[in-house]
Amino acid sequence: MSSTIEKILPRLEVFNFLEEVDYPIIVKYMFSYDYDAGAYVFKEGTHGAYMFFIVSGEVEIIKQFDTSKHTIAKLGAGRSVGEMSLIDGASRSATARAKTALKLIVLKREDFNKLNEEQPAVANKVLMGIASLLSTSLRDTNNRFTEKLLSIC
Repeated sequence: MSSTIEKILPRLEVFNFLEEVDYPIIVKYMFSYDYDAGAYVFKEGTHGAYMFFIVSGEVEIIKQFDTSKHTIAKLGAGRSVGEMSLIDGASRSATARAKTALKLIVLKREDFNKLNEEQPAVANKVLMGIASLLSTSLRDTNNRFTEKLLSIC
């Protein structure tokens, strides 16, 4: 399975900073996991201990507002979820549910910490990829917020 994961990693944006020689190293710290459609990958408010990368299928990101739930995003192959939990281990800020059958690659926080101890240069490249994704996400959120704010002013 690790050779399958190794072939997929170059297609995932978070690993853009890795070099070809880094892939065999990082796959030792990852595993794949399948979910059936409708299954919860994680729920809002639960402890965050891993991030995942979507190999195939679609995930709904659901946020609880007062007494109702709203789908705030639908993510497909090549996208990642849970970057913040990998870094800070805090509770999940939303729910992730399999909209279709899913194949995921998982990186647990404890395994990432082990990677950081054993292969700090590779872990640093992964952190650069995560920082880049979070920066892009924050910029997009800021732009959407500004547009929404301007539309009501």
